[in-house]
Amino acid sequence: MTELADEQLMLSYGQGDVQAFSQLYLRHKNSLYRYFLRQCASPQVAEELYQEVWNKLIKARSKYQVSAKFTTWLYRIAHNELIDHYRRTATQNKWLESDNQDIEIAEVADHNNQSDSKKFELEQQATQLKACLAQLPREQKEAFLLKHEADLTLKEIAELVVETTENIKSRIRYAVAKLKQCIKYKLETNDE
Repeated sequence: MTELADEQLMLSYGQGDVQAFSQLYLRHKNSLYRYFLRQCASPQVAEELYQEVWNKLIKARSKYQVSAKFTTWLYRIAHNELIDHYRRTATQNKWLESDNQDIEIAEVADHNNQSDSKKFELEQQATQLKACLAQLPREQKEAFLLKHEADLTLKEIAELVVETTENIKSRIRYAVAKLKQCIKYKLETNDE
C-alpha cells in the first residue's frame, strides 16, 4: 500500500477523514515541535506555539487548497505563530538564549547498539550542537532549521519567510560556517 501525499491527506481531512489528520500529525509532530523548541528555547512556549499551529490547521481544514507543498504551508503557519509570539511578548532577543538542556536533538545513531564511550561522545556532540545553534542569529537559525528539520527547499524557505532564494542560501551557508567554527572551538577548548 502506497502512502498518500501530505497534500492528499489534508484534502481528505478537509472532507472529514479524521484518520488523515492522524497520519499528518504523526508525520510532522516531532520536527514541528523541535522547530519551535530550538527557536524559542522554552518548552512551555514551544508547546503553546506547537498546539496553536495544530489548532489553526484544524480550523483551516475545510478551506485548504493545494497551492504549495503541505510542509511549506504548515511551516508558514508555524513561522507566523513564532513571529506573532515575539511581537506579542516583545522578546526578540530571546532568539539567542538557549540554556535548556531538555532540547532533544534527533538521534544520530541507535544508542542501544553503541558502546558507553560512543554514547558519551554522541551526547557531547548533541550538547555542543545545541549550544552552537543557540548562538546563531535568528534569521540564520530559522533558515538552517527549516532546511534541516523541516526538509524544505531553498525556494520553499524563501517563500515562507518572504525573502529571496539567494538570501536564504547565504543564511544557511553562514549558519553552517558559524556552526563549524563554534563546534571546532568547543572541541579545541575541551581537549585542553
